[in-house]
Amino acid sequence: MKVSGFTIVRNAIALDYPLVESISSILPIVDEYVVLVGRSEDGTLDLVRSIGSPKIRILENEWQDTVRESGHFFRDLTNLALKECAGDWAFYLQADEVIHEEDLPGLVQLMRENLGKPEILAIQLRYRHFYGDYRTVNPYFYRKAIRIVRNDGLLVSTADACGFALKGDPTGRNVQDGPPENFLKTRIYISHYSWVKPPETCRAKRNTMVKHYHGDKAPELETFEYDLRMTIPFRGTHPKVMEKRVAEYRSPLPPHRSRWLTPSFYPYLLRHGYKG
Repeated sequence: MKVSGFTIVRNAIALDYPLVESISSILPIVDEYVVLVGRSEDGTLDLVRSIGSPKIRILENEWQDTVRESGHFFRDLTNLALKECAGDWAFYLQADEVIHEEDLPGLVQLMRENLGKPEILAIQLRYRHFYGDYRTVNPYFYRKAIRIVRNDGLLVSTADACGFALKGDPTGRNVQDGPPENFLKTRIYISHYSWVKPPETCRAKRNTMVKHYHGDKAPELETFEYDLRMTIPFRGTHPKVMEKRVAEYRSPLPPHRSRWLTPSFYPYLLRHGYKG
């Protein structure tokens, strides 16, 4: 069995992505790691090279977004990277997603056990979204996504690279929204660190991303404020590759206050239901 890891990235340093940690987290279980690097202004290419693994294969790209609608740009870039993967399975991690080392053996076992079952097209992972700092989680962000796909040409990235769909399906329906016999559900979590940044960096990231969804006329945020109404404390452990980042980070958040003691949480609860 051969496994490919793959990702896309640009300006990882300026936007404070844990790119090295993300790639390193699954390097032990992949045979190659395809990294599509957009031309950056901050040394991202050298950052990827600094990992120093012979498994990493770098592809450079200009990242010219001519669509600027619904984030399809990220889908198209992801498919470019996927096409370069040579493994039986292709493991997609975005630059702010990290896998815990304790889950690596289980993932290898799932891929090995299902290699000879062509009806299993993909493996779904769950999400733990850290927000503001490494001790705070937002359970109301999206909760699961396809991140490992059988690399036989049947699946392509869909929407804004949030999942995968059957190639040629005009609806672009995510595999995880289709027949349950076509993918595996797991209780294995991705640690997602997209919003663990100081407010100014969060603002810059949001203003950079929104243009790929709504074009140059998309309104930009002048300030960024964390919405802590629905957050809960995290009691578990972070992947070992994140230890240095966690130790050095200084939280911009106030001391945790239970959402049940926050009056504004209750209207949110009525609209969105309970998630914890």
